[in-house]
Amino acid sequence: MFLPFYITLIVHAIELIILLKRGELVEAYKNTKASYFILFFCALLAIVSLFYQNYLGILVTVGILMLGSFAVYYRQHISAESFEFFMDTTLILSLVAALVAIIQYFIILHRFNIDGFELIIFNTPKNRVDSFYFNANYYAMMIEFWIGIAFYKILRLTQEEHVNFKKIGGYCIIILINLFTLVLSGCRTAWPAMLAGLAIMLLFAHFYKLFGLIAAGGMASAGFLFTHKSYIPRASNITKYLGVRQKIWRAAIASIKDHPLFGEGPLTYMHIWKQYNGHNTQHAHNIFLDPPLSFGIVGILMILPYFISCIKRTYITYKLHKNDTLVALIIGLIVMTYIHGLLDYTIFFIQTSFTLFMVISSFDIYREEIDMYKK
Repeated sequence: MFLPFYITLIVHAIELIILLKRGELVEAYKNTKASYFILFFCALLAIVSLFYQNYLGILVTVGILMLGSFAVYYRQHISAESFEFFMDTTLILSLVAALVAIIQYFIILHRFNIDGFELIIFNTPKNRVDSFYFNANYYAMMIEFWIGIAFYKILRLTQEEHVNFKKIGGYCIIILINLFTLVLSGCRTAWPAMLAGLAIMLLFAHFYKLFGLIAAGGMASAGFLFTHKSYIPRASNITKYLGVRQKIWRAAIASIKDHPLFGEGPLTYMHIWKQYNGHNTQHAHNIFLDPPLSFGIVGILMILPYFISCIKRTYITYKLHKNDTLVALIIGLIVMTYIHGLLDYTIFFIQTSFTLFMVISSFDIYREEIDMYKK
């Protein structure tokens, strides 16, 4: 998660090859209900991509298979102790990503002959910080997740009998540093997504008064920005930004109408944008449009049983009250993903999806209790 994406892919590939050679990956698939739908889904994507000569889609299918296989293995081995360790490690390393982003920002300022620090958010992608994450919007989604994880940690600490204020202070510092780099990223969509996710976390973790406070603050902020648009980051190009999105979405919808059943494989938009007079970019920039565009109705229905199984197990975890704050984190990050996904598809990337799946697959910390309940 903290290496350039191509190195991350290589590392994950080596890990999975080792697990496959040991037989541990096969065993994980055997012991995880509905996991074989991941294999069927990836086989379908590979066939469809090959049929439409979407060769990049075939490579992405391999990445999806790696991600799904990681999630299956992870679910069989995750424990409460290892999960908390992973989350703490992720937060510490987020500071490394922040340091890289700040260095990038000074380099950007130097390009414009600006010495010292001056807060200027540029419109052009190459002049926005992205740390290790390919572009600023992917980095912004990672920051959303890190702040959600740090918030989860704070909520957990406040529920302990003896509250450790030093640890809470440390997590607050991590949140503030990441909020600062989120400003530097210039990503607008991340802010409402993050605030909504944090509010939902408070609701599911039973912090109802704080939930009401954040909800009221969020609505007040939205009202203020609606009447004072100059305070919105990169406000000068909002009209152009939405115009580009509309052009992308029109092309995506036209392709969905032509290929509703199977799509044309992962990154279909990148494969068809010229044909439908779209805008040159990688994906449909919408979490509700890109899956039917790339996977089709059949593809979505094929992977659905795996996610339904995950939802059921998350619900049982919440119903048993094993760790309501963990369930709050799972739902909070999903909310962030879908709200951010209204204008972008940043979850469709190895680092963002890996982080999300590491959290949303953690319900199987309580796999024994879940299985006992189902019996």
